[in-house]
Amino acid sequence: DKLRELVGGEESDVVELVSSFLDEGPSIMETLAKSGSTSDLPATRRAAHSMKSNARDMGATELAEVCAGIEARCAKGEPPDVVDIENARRAFNSAVAELQDIFHLGDSYEQLR
Repeated sequence: DKLRELVGGEESDVVELVSSFLDEGPSIMETLAKSGSTSDLPATRRAAHSMKSNARDMGATELAEVCAGIEARCAKGEPPDVVDIENARRAFNSAVAELQDIFHLGDSYEQLR
């Protein structure tokens, strides 16, 4: 419902927005994981912020909250720990699975390993 509000209720626009999230999400998550593991705080913060915003648009509350936490840690000069990154990956995979189910997208979008 939030997606329909965001794009004005048109089903094709909703599917396009979801497809964009599913297409771009793995790259953002990869950046988040790589920059987090190298303590590149600016890149980690940007990736977390981007994913947080996208997740909120998708209604993926858990993913948005995890990414908000990572972003806040980076803002304080603290790198995310392995658990933060793993929680983001798990929440992303959960959001992908739910969106695939809701929009009958099958397995055309891979989850992160």
